[in-house]
Amino acid sequence: MKRKILVLIISCLMTFIQSQSTQWNSKALHRLMHQWDVKLEKMELHLQASMRRAGIDMWIIMSREFNVDPILQMFGDYGISGWYGHRNAYIFFDLGNNQPLERTLLGTHQSGRMRDFFPTIISYGQEGLKPHLANFINERNPKKIAINRSRTVSMADGITVEMLAFLEDAIGPVYSSRLISSQDLIFDYISHRTIAELEIETEASQRTWYILKRAFSNEVVTPGKTRLMDIYGFILQEWQNQDLEFNFAPGITIYRRGVKGGIDDTENPLVIAGDILHVDFGVRLMGLVTDQQHVAYVLHPNETEPPAGLKALFKKSVIVGNIYAEELKAGQIGTKVKNIIEKRAEKQGIQASIYGHTQGNWVHGAGARTVFDWPDRYGDFAREPIRTHEFWSIEYSVQGKVPEWDNQLVRIPREEDAVIKSDGSRARFLVGPQEKFWLIQSKSNLSDNGRM
Repeated sequence: MKRKILVLIISCLMTFIQSQSTQWNSKALHRLMHQWDVKLEKMELHLQASMRRAGIDMWIIMSREFNVDPILQMFGDYGISGWYGHRNAYIFFDLGNNQPLERTLLGTHQSGRMRDFFPTIISYGQEGLKPHLANFINERNPKKIAINRSRTVSMADGITVEMLAFLEDAIGPVYSSRLISSQDLIFDYISHRTIAELEIETEASQRTWYILKRAFSNEVVTPGKTRLMDIYGFILQEWQNQDLEFNFAPGITIYRRGVKGGIDDTENPLVIAGDILHVDFGVRLMGLVTDQQHVAYVLHPNETEPPAGLKALFKKSVIVGNIYAEELKAGQIGTKVKNIIEKRAEKQGIQASIYGHTQGNWVHGAGARTVFDWPDRYGDFAREPIRTHEFWSIEYSVQGKVPEWDNQLVRIPREEDAVIKSDGSRARFLVGPQEKFWLIQSKSNLSDNGRM
């Protein structure tokens, strides 16, 4: 009898697990198909116009298996693009006038679903890609051919040395002389965000915020018992529980009285009362990413709020964040915005350091960055103008001496997700922003609250 009951329990449990698995798989499939629809809508709404603004009548994306051009994620990607083939050419050609954009794929190993993005798919055999590519270009005689080649913009630099040589050999010297960088086209196209993209980015931002707020709470942290890697593990487990995609792993740091700089997770330290906890983390949802930095304070048993010096410093960070959002105006050059924000902060007695960037399809996106003009590292990003509808990472820090910490110089890093308003006048935070320290209570605080 006991054996029959045990078998029945196991059977019911397996049925439940299978039903949950089906539900989860269904959710993942729904998200994936929605992601394709969002990318397809964006392409149909904005790509041709972006090509015309960039003065380009043809765009060729060369790619191959195991060395995929990063920009291809904008046109299919996960679960739809097949194996990318031996050598493939993804070609957009503007026929001019009121004619729609011609979209053609020359290659192998392609999923039929790619026909949504490229209605014409031409496969090749032993003859190879070269004759098909040559005939295609000769028949259309493009004046400017964009390829993904750029010194400082990685998402516009997907063509390899061999693939470029192959392309130039296939199309000949005349058309090779018409090759230009796709960089301006990519900047323009990425910035034209759709309503559907904004909905996804907003949801991703909200999910990130609440994962991190829970991570920096007594749900996860018990001062004197919890280590940094325990918090790390919670964050990783939570984004997996929510079926979110990987963006980058969390970076967690402790700022502690009497310790210069931050304490990272190398030695996996204990969290103790009086610590400032800092986290840098973002998720990916349906192809769009977030990037946030938040801070919490661990209360001493006799405290109900952080020391006055820390509270004052955090208030300064809130002021700088608001200045930052005000100065992110369409048309302003990234590096100049950095200088403006830092000077405005300085006039209020705040020592601020500004580093921010567009985000969305990549955590450091294709667009302006509010950074200093460092040509070898930031190159064209620093000199790009801010554009309406861009998704932004408002990233910065403030620092100052804290009396209660023996005048120790304390740095508070901040980062919030935002979008440039449709009128271009400023940035709008997608969630938050954080306006005060998140608080973690010590054991006696929890006991006192329990008695209340």
